[in-house]
Amino acid sequence: MDRAALGNVKVVLVGTLYGGNVGSVCRAMANCGMSELRLVAPDPDITWEFARTMAVHATGILDSRRTFGTLREAVADCVAVAATSRRGGLFRRHFADVREAAPELADIARKGPVALVFGREDKGLLNEELLECTHVLRIPASPDYPSYNLAQSAVLVCNEFFRALSGGTVRNAELDSSPLATAALRSRMLDKLRSHLLSVGFMAEKDAERMMEGFGRVLSRGAMTEADMKLVMGAIQQSQWCLSHGRGEAAAESGGAR
Repeated sequence: MDRAALGNVKVVLVGTLYGGNVGSVCRAMANCGMSELRLVAPDPDITWEFARTMAVHATGILDSRRTFGTLREAVADCVAVAATSRRGGLFRRHFADVREAAPELADIARKGPVALVFGREDKGLLNEELLECTHVLRIPASPDYPSYNLAQSAVLVCNEFFRALSGGTVRNAELDSSPLATAALRSRMLDKLRSHLLSVGFMAEKDAERMMEGFGRVLSRGAMTEADMKLVMGAIQQSQWCLSHGRGEAAAESGGAR
C-alpha cells in the first residue's frame, strides 16, 4: 500500500446537506487509508453530532476537516481534480469509468495532491464547478436507478483508488518531467484565455460563459503539466503584446509570429 500517495488524495464534498453523509464519508476514507477531508460551503444546519456517530472510529478525519467558500479555493493546490457526476449534458459527455481512470489518477497522486470531488445530495455539481476539474468520473449503475447516495459514491470511488495504490505498480512511469499543474494555475490560464478571447473578438461577453465551458471540456480530459499551462499562457501573452504593438498584420504576412 502506497501510504504517501494515499495521503495525497483529498476528498472534497461540495454543498453537503446531511451530517450523516459527512460522517459516512469519513469512515470510507479511513477504510481506504485517506485522511484529508475538505468541505465546500456545507449546509449551515448540518448536525455534526450525527456526523460523529456515523464516522464511528474515523472522528479524527471529521475533526480535522477544512472548510472553504468555493471549490476553486478547495482544490487550488491539487494537480488533478476528479469529479463524480451521473447527469448528462454537453459538458459531461467526456467522462471515464472510475475503475479505468483510477490507475492513471493514482499514479498522479504519487507526484502531487489529487482531489476527489463529490457534489450535493440533491443536485450534484454545477457546470461552473466542473470547469475546475481535470477529470469527470462515472460509477456504472443500472439505467433503471443510476443515482448513488453520496456516501455510497465515496465508498466506491475511494476503494478504487485504494486498489490502484495497493498494487505497487506505476503504470505511467514516463509522465512529463515537468511538474503537474495545480488547479490554481489551471484557473489562472483559463482566466487569461477568457480575457484574451474577449479582447480579440473571438467571443462576446454574453457568450463567454458558454464558450469557456467548451474550453473547460477540452481541459477536463486529463492532468496537464506546468509546462503545458505556461506554454498556453505564453502564447496568449505574446499574441496580446503583438496586438497592442500593431504587429498582428506583420506577423501574419511573414507566416506567423516568431
